[in-house]
Amino acid sequence: MNTKYIKKFGLVATVLIGMGTSCSSFLDVEPKSSWNSDNFYNSESRVDLGIAGIFSKFSASAGGYGSTLSMEMQYGTDEGYYSRGWDENWAVSLYSHVSNSEAIEESWRQLYGAVNECNQMIARLDESAFEDGQYEWYLAEARFLRAFAYYNLTSWWNEVPLRLDYTKDQFDNNKPAAELEEVYAAIEADFKYAIENLPHASDSEYQPGRPNKMAAEGLLARLYMKMAGYPYQQTQYYDSALVYTEDIIYNDGWHELTTSEDSLGYRNLFLNYIGGSSYNTKESLFEISYKNNLDIGISTMGAVGNYNGIAFDYVDGNNHPTTQKSVALTPVMNQIYEIEDRRMEWNVPMFQMNKSAKIVRVSNVFAPQNCPGKFRRWEPANYEEIDTNNPDGEEYILLTNETILSRNQTPINFPILRFSDVLLMHAEALNEVNGGPTGQAIECINRVRQRAGLGTLEEDSPSSLAGKDAFFQEIMDERLRELCFEGVRKFDLIRWNKLEERLRFTEEIMRAHPDYSETFWAMDGYKRPFINFNPAKHMVLPFPLQEININTSLNQKENW
Repeated sequence: MNTKYIKKFGLVATVLIGMGTSCSSFLDVEPKSSWNSDNFYNSESRVDLGIAGIFSKFSASAGGYGSTLSMEMQYGTDEGYYSRGWDENWAVSLYSHVSNSEAIEESWRQLYGAVNECNQMIARLDESAFEDGQYEWYLAEARFLRAFAYYNLTSWWNEVPLRLDYTKDQFDNNKPAAELEEVYAAIEADFKYAIENLPHASDSEYQPGRPNKMAAEGLLARLYMKMAGYPYQQTQYYDSALVYTEDIIYNDGWHELTTSEDSLGYRNLFLNYIGGSSYNTKESLFEISYKNNLDIGISTMGAVGNYNGIAFDYVDGNNHPTTQKSVALTPVMNQIYEIEDRRMEWNVPMFQMNKSAKIVRVSNVFAPQNCPGKFRRWEPANYEEIDTNNPDGEEYILLTNETILSRNQTPINFPILRFSDVLLMHAEALNEVNGGPTGQAIECINRVRQRAGLGTLEEDSPSSLAGKDAFFQEIMDERLRELCFEGVRKFDLIRWNKLEERLRFTEEIMRAHPDYSETFWAMDGYKRPFINFNPAKHMVLPFPLQEININTSLNQKENW
């Protein structure tokens, strides 16, 4: 494989994102004699170009993980609210969306754009042009990314049109929604091919940021966890998930949790996503990457850390890491951590830079400045100076590696699958298969807890070991503590059929909190998900109006 992949990938992805076009149309700028799409994928550099085009669909802010898939559609759960109470911009998080809501149309367009470009590469990859094994490697990357696109599509829409060949004319778009069983089988087949033909992250030729073998295993396990839950509810797939989580954790054994002698392992892991100089491939099995483009002077970024980062309200020209404060913590997040939990200070920071250049504590849980800290752009130079009212203003440290500060864009990578998630999936599947916690299931949760500075469940929470239901409650809480704001909570609550229950629980916690006041200006905005949520509609998205109008074979979802 090309050892210069990252540099080339960053440049090409930037060009494609900037043009807002597909890889195939981008190629038409050259004479057809040399850039004919039928024979295009016949060299390493051209395949890298195609892979970059596919990745650009996932990394885009409009419809991709730059904003829409990572944030705009993820809230309205027990982890966070959309805090800008005066508008309806994040309609999916407010459960006020309709079939032509922008986020729904854009995410559908980007994901099916990725599917189509994967299909083109799969169909047109010239096997004779590559050495033994290299063709299968490239094909496996395309199939991994197609499976990842369809996993996203079925997570949001359940039954969707299944397109396994590239679009040749407008009539190819006329497809009805496939049954869930068909969609799941296609994703499963692609991930299994990827498992057989992708490199391990430890291989010398592997380039961080691209698909790898254990990422495919972990995402296949995640698919099986979904298949075991709502709406498919085929519980035998917990056993299937165990095959792959066990392989990652025990049989392979290479991946591990990030730890350090100074007890800052969790913090150090996220500093790598935020602006570190290298990938942490030990814990981070797969992520959406932005920061490497900045290393070569190209500003291709998302909005992670801007919409959901620590509030910075002081304005100093353009040279400041201003955040939009679009996401606020629910009071559940302020209560779910034990005081000794090292993740609490990182995820629930409760401080802000105010308009007077003072770093101060957030005194009201319901203030919009009570923002998540996991993907922070900045932090105080000295935490002991918070609330000291330094007349010169408190110093702060910029954590992201922007070459030019941008109000709306950041280079923060977004995690898709971490090793701690694999451990927690394994514990959950064991609990379901065995009707209660096993020693191995308890060990997996303890590994996550002990990295956070906590004691074992046996020491600190023996009641959680009382049976299947008690242990499931512990898993549900531990996944929130560990994986909050990583785009998995809403999907977890849906597959557990717990979304409505946790919304009502969050509303109860809100109303019982001592900071709650009907007259506080943010309250009307924060209550919108509780008021709007309808379980008959909001466990699945409607098909985009634009798709219904074009695809005459597609009928709208029930109740939409």
